[in-house]
Formats: sequence, structure tokens, C-alpha cells
Amino acid sequence: MEQLAIRLRLAFIDPGLRKAPFLLELRNWLAPDVESLYWSRRRVVRSYMRDAGVAMHPRPGVAKSAVKAACPDISDVELRRAIGEKELALRPEKALRKARGVLAELAAFMDEEKVSAIFVWNGSNLRSALAVYLARQRRIPVIHAEHGYLPGTTQLDLEGVNGASSISRLAHAGAAHLPYDAGLDAALDADIARFRSGERMRDVDPLPPPDLRRNLYARLVSRVSFWGERRALPFINRLTVPTTPAHKLSERYVVLPFQVRSDSQMVLHSPVYGDDFEALVRDLDSALGRIDPGLRLVAKFHPYELPLVQRAYRHLPKRYPRVCFVSAAPMNTLLSKASAVVTINSTVGFEALILDKPVVALGHNFYTAPGIVEVLRSRDDLEAAVRRALTVAPDAERRRGFLRFVRAHFLVAGGYHDFTPRSLRSVAARIVELLAMTPSVRVLVPDVHHACAA
Repeated sequence: MEQLAIRLRLAFIDPGLRKAPFLLELRNWLAPDVESLYWSRRRVVRSYMRDAGVAMHPRPGVAKSAVKAACPDISDVELRRAIGEKELALRPEKALRKARGVLAELAAFMDEEKVSAIFVWNGSNLRSALAVYLARQRRIPVIHAEHGYLPGTTQLDLEGVNGASSISRLAHAGAAHLPYDAGLDAALDADIARFRSGERMRDVDPLPPPDLRRNLYARLVSRVSFWGERRALPFINRLTVPTTPAHKLSERYVVLPFQVRSDSQMVLHSPVYGDDFEALVRDLDSALGRIDPGLRLVAKFHPYELPLVQRAYRHLPKRYPRVCFVSAAPMNTLLSKASAVVTINSTVGFEALILDKPVVALGHNFYTAPGIVEVLRSRDDLEAAVRRALTVAPDAERRRGFLRFVRAHFLVAGGYHDFTPRSLRSVAARIVELLAMTPSVRVLVPDVHHACAA
């Protein structure tokens, strides 16, 4: 086992500050089969890890010649491929300016430390995307992580997250389905009950255990960041656009959740409308007027959108007087009374799915498969898709079988918001399980359940 700990080395690439404490604690649950390494250029994360006594990469004083030799020159076309679509769409000049240096540092790190696998959160941001590119070149596995779609869960997958995950492929092939199982169905019903009661799908204020809170600089940055993003930003956005009070909403309505325009879900997986929510509001309002004049559209702004983007929506309430625009109304309350949900690929679509609501999806996500939701192929089909969703009852058994599969094989009961032994054990076990599924490292993981041991 001691030899395996040296041979199987998992590198956590560019962890964010809120995730760093959990990923640091996770190393104790992965050992001795898996040795954890950490690579980050974020100053506050490096400061935090240093105070915790953990070596950070890239190490200070690494010779530039060694870094340059690790990553030979690649063509501009190949560099763009390594950067990925999201960064090229959002920050092309900055991404192209920084990419070669970051790529060289990551290549030197992977080769010198003999990295066996990497762990990235989402994987579409610049540093993570470059690390994924290098891992593919070296044929080493990549574990992708993202927020889960049920309370207290995390996605972990070898192929990607959300629409790029393995379950998305399986769902479209009709293979993401499980039959009735008493224990699994009880756990699923408990998750649904928690959401119905108003519990958030994920904890937005993670707190590390006391022994990991030593770095005052990191704690201050985390608190200020949290306050700005989760408290000030929603407050500012609520004041930006006139909205309809919850008690004045129509009795019959369809919900449209806005999404953050710069999010990877919008940049990478929205082929029909892109990020043009005004066009979607216009088309959907018009379609509902023809389908049923008494059926209104309720559009909910995203609380964490950038204020500059939110201000661009100020004219919408006057331009579309039939539409009710809301900001602070709880989503579970809106969904409970909704006739249907139209979404690009938001988490709200999955939330509507677990509440047995009709869903029309205009983009790609793991749940946007025919038979599970109504899938839109082009703008011209919007009215017909909404009509079908409103008149044809969803296949309840197919949906339930899909939810069982999601609960059992896609989502892990735990994550960086939860430092309990159950959470750490579950995440570590799934990581080892995924590594054991990869031929290049399978021989290095003789006991998949070792990381599950208390």
C-alpha cells in the first residue's frame, strides 16, 4: 500500500478558496491508496494551504528552463483547442495571452510529479481546461466535479459535468434507468421532501471545521466574497428591474428561469437561443398568448447575475406587459403552482422534474433527453413543444426510473459544504471508484472500498 501511495497521485487543479478546505481534508480519506497533490496560482489559496502545512505547486523557484522544456511549442490552432470554448468566448485576448505560460507550468508539474490523475471543478475555466487538455494528451483520467442537483450532493464524473457528463450520454441512449428499489426510493423521496420544504439544493455558505480556519487572510477574503456575491449582489439586482409582487401573480402561469449569461451552461450548452433571454421572453409570451390567453409567463431573474447584465433587462417589464417578472420569490413556491417550466438548461428544470411538472428544455443538460422532458430543436418548434408539454402528461415511470439512476450513480451524498465523516467518506469512495474504472490506473487501486473505511 505504501508503494501505491507513491505511484497513484491525484492532483487537485486550481481549487477555489471555499472548496480548498474540503479538498485538503479529503486527502486523509484518500490515503494511503491515493496521494493528493495541489496546484494553484491563487494567492489566497496558496496562503491557506501553506498555513495548513501542505506543499503547493507550482513550487517557488522552479527553473523557467525546466518549465519551458516540459511543454514544447504548439500551434495557435492547437492552443485554442486547449483553452476551450468558454474562455475563448468570454475572455479571448486574456486567455490567449496567458495560456502558453500556464500550459508550460502545468505540463512541468504533471511530468515532474508523475501525476496519475487530476481533479477539476467544472473544467471549463482557463487553468482547469488547460489541465484537462494535458491530461488527455498524457492519457491520464480526469475527475470532473460540480454542484449536485439534489440537496447536499455533488456531481463526480470521468467525462464532464452537466450536459457533458456520462449520464447525459446514457440518458439520450435510454440507458439511465433503474427499477423500483425500496431503499433507493425512500432516499429519493426524502430528498424531494427536503426540496419541497424549501431547503436549498446546495448550501451556499460552507464553513470548514475549526482546525482548518487558521488563516485569517483566507477567512476574511472568503467572508467578503460571500457577502458580496450572496448578499449584496441579490439585493442590488432586486432594485435594478421593476418586478411583480408574489401576491399579484396570475393563478395560471409557466415559469421561465433566467440564467447567468457567462456561466458555462449558457456559453457551451445553449444552441437555440444562446444567451438572448429577451428573444426567448418575446417568443414564449407570444406562443402562450396563442395557446391560452389566460396562461401567463412568469420570468424569474437570476439573483447572482452581474449588475451590468441585470440593468440591461430594465426595459423588459414595459415592453412585455403580459409577462410577470420576479426576483425574490422562492423557486420552490413558484414551481408548486406552475403549469409548466420552460428552461434552457437550468437546475430549475431538474427541480421541476422531481416535482412532476412538465418541462420544455431549449439547451443541453444531463436531464434534457426525449421522454424525460420536452426537448426543443429550433425556435420554430417552441409553440408546438409548449403545447405538448401542457397537454400530454409526462411519463411518470420513466422519469422515476431516471431519478433513481441519478440518485444512485450520478450524485454523491456529500460535498465541500459538508465536513461530516459521511460526506468525506462518500466523496472519497466515489473518487476511488472512478479511478478504478480507468484502465491506466486500475491496477493501482486493489480495493475500491478502502477509501470508504471509517
